Amino acid sequence: MPRRLVAFFDGTWNKVQTHTNVERLWRLVAARGGDDVEQVTKYVAGVGVKSGIEHLLGGAFGLGLSGNVKEGFQWLSQEWIEGDEIWLFGFSRGAYTARSLGGLIRKCGLLLPDAGGEVTGAQVDEAYALYRDDLHPNDPQMVAFRAAHSREVPIRFIGVWDTVGALGIPGVDAWFPFARGQYAFHDTDLSKIVQYAYQALALDEHRAAFTPTKWTRPAHTLGPDESATDWKPEQTEVEQRWFIGAHADVGGGEATDGAGHHPDVLPDIALAWLQAKASGAGLAFSQDCPTPVNAELAVPNDSYTKFMYGIYKFFSKPYDRVIGGGVNETIDASVWLKWSGQAAHRSPSVVAALQGGAVRQGDDTVA
Repeated sequence: MPRRLVAFFDGTWNKVQTHTNVERLWRLVAARGGDDVEQVTKYVAGVGVKSGIEHLLGGAFGLGLSGNVKEGFQWLSQEWIEGDEIWLFGFSRGAYTARSLGGLIRKCGLLLPDAGGEVTGAQVDEAYALYRDDLHPNDPQMVAFRAAHSREVPIRFIGVWDTVGALGIPGVDAWFPFARGQYAFHDTDLSKIVQYAYQALALDEHRAAFTPTKWTRPAHTLGPDESATDWKPEQTEVEQRWFIGAHADVGGGEATDGAGHHPDVLPDIALAWLQAKASGAGLAFSQDCPTPVNAELAVPNDSYTKFMYGIYKFFSKPYDRVIGGGVNETIDASVWLKWSGQAAHRSPSVVAALQGGAVRQGDDTVA
């Protein structure tokens, strides 16, 4: 009987003890759905969770990101049987990992086991080398590879919190120019093999090094009168929704909110939204994650001032995220509720984006 294979990728320096939304949603997935379909999960800790130099390099350069992509790819290739559904979730660089894995599957398919019934590291390395190549997935070489070595499969769902693909530390590109090239090949675009794609975005994140990676239409797919924000209805159902809070207020992992209140309840809003989207697409949970009353009134964390023990602000000016420019960007109802209770939090950039049509109110939003 077909199963649901569900992979979770946590963010930089995040593991199960950090209690991000990735870890929380992973624990809520039921062993079986109401339709008696088995649901098999895998959790992958974020880059930089090891101690010492690997902790530093994981944060500074994303060391380990490729390893996490390969780990997820090998697990899915080994586990997948005809009819299984693939579900991918992630936060921060873990979101980048999940989306990169989607790109790898689009280009290389899921590998066939060897004669012994195993998908080996050598097989994964070979596929990953092709993934790093700039060949298009429809290039004859890639079509031939998939026909001989893999299975072409759809991806049911990609759900992410605040995708960050940047290295995260100011000036690191200038100091270590090799670093950008190490990860520039990752394909985080959406393709037709993905059925549902949702992203929660942080409205109050002001670190330029944490610029979000939005979904846009690839340039080569655009018609003469189309823009990168257009999406064809016969393709993936996609929504990118803005929420109150900084990066970790949306993806989780902070012990308190910006006012020191424990716990930080802001992540619950984006968690409940993405859980509802996943549930609507068929994933079953042991219980729902309700949003606490007045959660939107919590104070966002000041990640800009606190980052790197306060050193970051001497290297980089505060940055306002660009509202609009991605496919189907929406504003969550919690934003309007906060504005009605705390007028000082009203964002001119959001108002301007709404008036200009660059973003719209979410379907469940009442202004």
